[in-house]
Amino acid sequence: MKTFLTLIALAVVPLGLSAQTKTTTAKKPVPAAVKTTTTKPAARPAATTARSAAKPAPARPTSVQKTAVVAQADKATKPAATTATQATAPAKPQSTTTAATAQPQKPARTASVAPVVAGEESRFRIGFRVGGNASTFGGVNDSQLGGGVSIERVMGFHGGLVINIGGPKFSVQPEILYSQYGFKIAAGSEYLKFKYNMVEVPILAKASFGKPGMKVFVNAGPVVSYVLNGTMSYSASGETGSQPLDMKNEGRVAYGAAGGLGISLAAGPGRVSVEGRYNYLMNGSTADGTKLTPQNAMLSVSYQLPLGGR
Repeated sequence: MKTFLTLIALAVVPLGLSAQTKTTTAKKPVPAAVKTTTTKPAARPAATTARSAAKPAPARPTSVQKTAVVAQADKATKPAATTATQATAPAKPQSTTTAATAQPQKPARTASVAPVVAGEESRFRIGFRVGGNASTFGGVNDSQLGGGVSIERVMGFHGGLVINIGGPKFSVQPEILYSQYGFKIAAGSEYLKFKYNMVEVPILAKASFGKPGMKVFVNAGPVVSYVLNGTMSYSASGETGSQPLDMKNEGRVAYGAAGGLGISLAAGPGRVSVEGRYNYLMNGSTADGTKLTPQNAMLSVSYQLPLGGR
């Protein structure tokens, strides 16, 4: 029996050895696969890592590679951040440009704060004037009238429309006025008085001086007048009366010059003025050819309102 088992064992051992040789020979193609992968450049590190796979050292290169990748990612993010800051950086000039555009508005604010005086913004003003007259006639010699006879002034009034065109320092001022002229020949309590109702059109050059709130002005220019009608009144021997004058044979048109001095004050939306003026007409005449020079001293108050803008 033992001899039989020994024979079986001797028969099985060669079979096991031949099987081991077959398995080892079957495992030999692995280097051939390695050789095929070595033809690729990236397979050589893989082959070396495959040979040393059993060692724990290969884990280190992977962490280094991870840190390298992280570092590269950081480098990639840093330029992005810088580009982001560079992209936001041009926004600063926009703020400076807006500030630069806002700066020219500062003078406008200071200009709006400055006080505006009434009537100074407009170059066209319109108003009225009204006042009293003290008139007389030149050209009559008192010596021709006799002793105790004198020529006296006659009181009257005037009023009308005033237009002023120009700036605050120099302007032209035409007017259309209703005015009364006259004179009085007196001898004690008896008198003979002549009074004329006239339309006057002075065109004056006006110069103003001083501050906007209060100015002093002077004016001068030609004046043309037209006699509308007249009356004669008398007082003699206790009797008084009046009658109209016949103006058909007398010259109705007269011309002359006017000049005045006054003060102007800002008042509400316009300006109020107080003025003294003197008119001198040069071509008055009577029916008998006597040359008369009507003269009128005027004291008036006017108020002018601005119309429109500059």
